[in-house]
Amino acid sequence: MHIASMFHVNLNCRNFEVSLAVYKKLGFEIEIPFPEAGHPMVGEGLGVGDHWVKGALLRLGSAPNGTRLDLLEWIRPHNPPPSRLRLTDPGLVRIELTTTDFDADVSALREMGVEFISEPICRPLEDGTEVPFFVGFYNPDGNVLELVTRSAAA
Repeated sequence: MHIASMFHVNLNCRNFEVSLAVYKKLGFEIEIPFPEAGHPMVGEGLGVGDHWVKGALLRLGSAPNGTRLDLLEWIRPHNPPPSRLRLTDPGLVRIELTTTDFDADVSALREMGVEFISEPICRPLEDGTEVPFFVGFYNPDGNVLELVTRSAAA
């Protein structure tokens, strides 16, 4: 195998505009907007057949191999949304984002009105003090996102 990196992760959403607004506030930018349409190559190559979708490829940061998120709202076929996934369910259930200013980003998330899973979790240092480590929260579709301090993720 000669796989060099992961290009993007696809995340389906119920409402593209609502989800896009949240991901933009998290720092993602539209790299490639997708026109609301269907495409025979996608239908055949990904096995979705006749379809209609809207979305965009989002990029976090400016690095050429940086994180990308393929955010899509499927108009056709339209499947009813599942109940909220649990972290113990099979499949992609959590996306972790690192931050260089945990407290500022948690405050910004609170201002956005996101639903937190718990208060931020701290970890003890050798000197007995505690520092913020991570916090989990939900995106508009109930997917779990996690914010972790860069030093903790390294």
